[in-house]
Amino acid sequence: MDFEHLHPDARAVLQSSLEDRLEFVRRDRFIEYPAAEAILRDLADVVAYPRVQRPPCRAVIADSDNGKTSLTSELIRRNPVVLDATGNPITKVLWAECPPAPDEGRLFSSILTALDVLHRPDAAPERLEAIVSQELIAHQTNTLVIDELHAMLNGTARNQRLFMAALKRLSNTRNISVVCCGTQEVTRALATDSQFMTRFQKLALPRWQANEDFQRLLVSFEMFVPLPKPSGLSQGKLVQLIYMKSARTIGSVRAIVRAAAEMALREGEDRITYALLDKAVAGLVERLLNGGRNDGAI
Repeated sequence: MDFEHLHPDARAVLQSSLEDRLEFVRRDRFIEYPAAEAILRDLADVVAYPRVQRPPCRAVIADSDNGKTSLTSELIRRNPVVLDATGNPITKVLWAECPPAPDEGRLFSSILTALDVLHRPDAAPERLEAIVSQELIAHQTNTLVIDELHAMLNGTARNQRLFMAALKRLSNTRNISVVCCGTQEVTRALATDSQFMTRFQKLALPRWQANEDFQRLLVSFEMFVPLPKPSGLSQGKLVQLIYMKSARTIGSVRAIVRAAAEMALREGEDRITYALLDKAVAGLVERLLNGGRNDGAI
């Protein structure tokens, strides 16, 4: 058997121990699909864009658990920190998490933490901003990714304006492109500064539809399930069950496939059958219901 339905990495662990195969299934990995690749190509152009007075900015918008974190992680993986001739780090693309409330000082502290720069988080915002400016120059950063930007709405209108003004200053003074990621609420957050908002082109990761793209996604997932026989997750009743029981987000689909794969491995099956998939989905739904959700979707 040639195991052509599997990725070479999955083939390599077929004869490994159960523990090793379970660990392989549980790993986080970026799964390529058209919408994500289109956004990554666009962001690659942003990173390569010449430094200008009004650098291009982007807003990556998606529902929770629908691939924002995986996408930005892949962007960072494709733009790793490198060392210059003197051994100093060059961080072209920097990822930082938006603080849970619109606070200038906490924004600057988050950026310095992402750069591994020791600092006093309780220092005056003006002092932290000066350090951030110096470090962004030293690291030759040209693209700043701010994840979960919608969190800045958890504050007063005044603090929201001050927060966005601080982000705008960083973009203006350092000619840095800003990539904001979050839910649909990101649009409302950016509207706090209408002039700054005009720089942002929206890039959306929509929920999945029952189409060929969804089937191709399942083919990609199955390639990393180390079972000797093809399961055919993208076909017939199996794809229907996965689609109906998922929340139509990539995270929920991944959870279903992972649960079914783990069950198949533990029970010594050579593929994921409909009965096994249905059993795995029922177990997931039961756990979620026990956690307080009652919509029946993973």
